[in-house]
Amino acid sequence: MTSLSASGARVRGDDYQHLFAWLQALGVLTGGADEIGIEDPDAGNADDVTVRKGEKWHCYQTKYSADHRPVADMAWIMEPSRSGGPSMIQGFYKLWHEENRPQISLVTNRYPAPGDLMAMTDGEDNTLVRYLRRTGSGSEKARADLAGHLGICKDEMFSFLSDVRFELGRTKPLLEELAKARMHAAGLRNDDGALLQGVQIVRGWVTAGKRKISAKEVRLATEPLRRTDLSTASLLIQMIDTDADQSSATVALDWTHLFPGSNPSARCLPSDPALWNGEFGPRLMQAARELRSASGTHVLVRGYMHLPTWFMAGAALRKTAGFEVSSVQGGKAWSSEGDPTDVRLECNITDLSGEDLAVGIASAYDLSEDVLAYLRCRQINAKYASIRPAGGPSNYSISGSAEAKGWALAARDCVRRLARENRPNCIHLFLAGPHVAMLLLGHFWDRMPRTQLYEYLGTGKGYAPSYTILE
Repeated sequence: MTSLSASGARVRGDDYQHLFAWLQALGVLTGGADEIGIEDPDAGNADDVTVRKGEKWHCYQTKYSADHRPVADMAWIMEPSRSGGPSMIQGFYKLWHEENRPQISLVTNRYPAPGDLMAMTDGEDNTLVRYLRRTGSGSEKARADLAGHLGICKDEMFSFLSDVRFELGRTKPLLEELAKARMHAAGLRNDDGALLQGVQIVRGWVTAGKRKISAKEVRLATEPLRRTDLSTASLLIQMIDTDADQSSATVALDWTHLFPGSNPSARCLPSDPALWNGEFGPRLMQAARELRSASGTHVLVRGYMHLPTWFMAGAALRKTAGFEVSSVQGGKAWSSEGDPTDVRLECNITDLSGEDLAVGIASAYDLSEDVLAYLRCRQINAKYASIRPAGGPSNYSISGSAEAKGWALAARDCVRRLARENRPNCIHLFLAGPHVAMLLLGHFWDRMPRTQLYEYLGTGKGYAPSYTILE
């Protein structure tokens, strides 16, 4: 592979900075900022992008690497500048100390070095404070090294580092996906061409020498990108992981502290099963009322959660209640609006005898074996129906927004027909498919018997009941 020239690396670094600046400019449109700055003269060496919201000030320094060989480690942020001046972290401290303690973020596409202090950033707030407060030789040495490098006492270091975020692994595709979601939430077009136009808006500010851009200027500049349909509110649900872009949400829910586990993939069940219907379900219904009151009925749903919660979010924002919903799948907005594609589904029945109906929504893969094993183990007597695409389940069985809407309507109608024929006391619902398709299925789920959803626990671990939707 031919290495990039110095000028090529600079161009890519500028592209990265301008993309990130566009992401922050969009926060003005969604209420997360009053003003942004680019290469702000007040921000010292964290001047790439600044965001002001009322009295709060957040400074961002972006660092782009042309490939993933360089890592983010303490040696990197503690090395002197090229001219022999203060290190990056020393510059951050000087800014923080002299400018009324703003929040500061290092945003980079570099990943942390395994075993290094930078790999110990907290998963919830991206700071190092929690690790550095631990007892143990590793954290004690890191505390001493960092305090000595900054020339400050331990308490002052903790106070400073509580305002410093290390946003590592923020690759360009990730920033593009976040930007497209925020564009959609702001009522702008969010296709590739619109994203490119947004970055060009930032470049125009830079080449014109504009260092600070007001909310009014952002709104005027983005007007050509505005969609012709109704504006969109947004609902953020954080269940198994937190989101770096919480400020743009009209309503943000954070339940991560209620799901034990060291990483998102291990977080399947809450600390108390009663939370499904005692806390999460009612809070989603309350969120729907807040969204209707605050911003209308066109809602972008995003976040980190398993499929039953995507379904339940759609059920809270139901079509029959006047809502329209959308979310981003693979960088594209899938929506309940627009004409659906005709979709043909197959329904295979296994009769286990009983008064209930179990339904496996098998869009991505055939979950029949796991579901049937679970039903027999739990002695749930039901007729089991596997609903899947006519061509068989796969990760590519639903390819776009119109097809997702058509699939959701066809699946709902199939379950309705089965419910009419069998008159079950309860529908036991198991899901496998794209998350936005499950959001849309919940959105269209009406005129059904009581429905019990199930959380998948992983290969060979079966299921556990989650939400219950009453008739």
